[in-house]
Amino acid sequence: MSLAALVQRAPMPAVAVAVFTRDAQLAEVVHGCADLETGRPATRDDWWDLASLTKVLVTVPAVLDLVARRRIGLDEPLGTVWPDARHAPFAGATVAQLLSYDAGLPATVPFFEAGTDVVAAALGTRPTGSGAVYSDVSFIVLGAMVEALTGRSLAEAAARHGLRYAPLPGPAVATERCAWRGRLICGEVHDENAAAMGGVAGHAGAFGTIGQVARVGQDWLCERVSTPVLHRSVRECWSEGGDGERFGLGWWLAPTRGLGGPRAGADGYGMSGFVGNRIWLEPGRGYGVVVLSNRVHPVRTPREPFAAWCAELLTTVADAMRSFGTIRSH
Repeated sequence: MSLAALVQRAPMPAVAVAVFTRDAQLAEVVHGCADLETGRPATRDDWWDLASLTKVLVTVPAVLDLVARRRIGLDEPLGTVWPDARHAPFAGATVAQLLSYDAGLPATVPFFEAGTDVVAAALGTRPTGSGAVYSDVSFIVLGAMVEALTGRSLAEAAARHGLRYAPLPGPAVATERCAWRGRLICGEVHDENAAAMGGVAGHAGAFGTIGQVARVGQDWLCERVSTPVLHRSVRECWSEGGDGERFGLGWWLAPTRGLGGPRAGADGYGMSGFVGNRIWLEPGRGYGVVVLSNRVHPVRTPREPFAAWCAELLTTVADAMRSFGTIRSH
């Protein structure tokens, strides 16, 4: 089956898929409705809410840059590298522990509901126990740390990779009708905590077109994001959680959550986003896949159909790459 035919069967209103190697982009397909209220079709120029892909495409590179410039060390405690965090209950957790979700912080906390400063509330969060837990809270803290230590907004860090936080320079794909904000979300971040932070956060808030996100994915595949040593560190297993979850620095490692599909390579790694996004990289096989969608438009639906479709997509790509070294876009 061609990639275009598979994309047309996607259980999301709109989807964009790109497949690339270290040397070239092999395929790019965009299909569906960007906004069901207006009927506008999605195009390759649309900006997609990247949700948690923000963690690995914006925040992780920014932290690694600080490490590469020896401003901070992966093994240094948060309270040491960032004095504003010295009184946090988890101030003794290292930068690597925060990056690998091993600081004992919860997955997420609805800080926005209290109407207080989200970063201050995150810094006041008490660890909930031992063992790695995939955590937005860790990356809220890491994003704030980057801004404090560099004196620059994460928006500048995103722009260096061709990504943007809102406001956007072009049309955006709509996500959910948000009960908290009382409107359909389009062109602003879906995540409520990130919205309460003005839209710029370390865990969510970045936007990208399918072409731009594929190029950033290609940079990761080619190890152009940081130093060779840090690239190797990113893909090492720094922590493990329940149900066989394995964490690198920011990224999920195979076979965590089946993210890479049923035929994922042993050295594969990736990330997913709540609104219906996924990036999966296969360094040993030399290719990567990006999926951007609006699974939650106009209301959030069960993740299982999206996950099953992604598994079929990734299996199709893996088979095509193994058999032919390429895939058909049409």
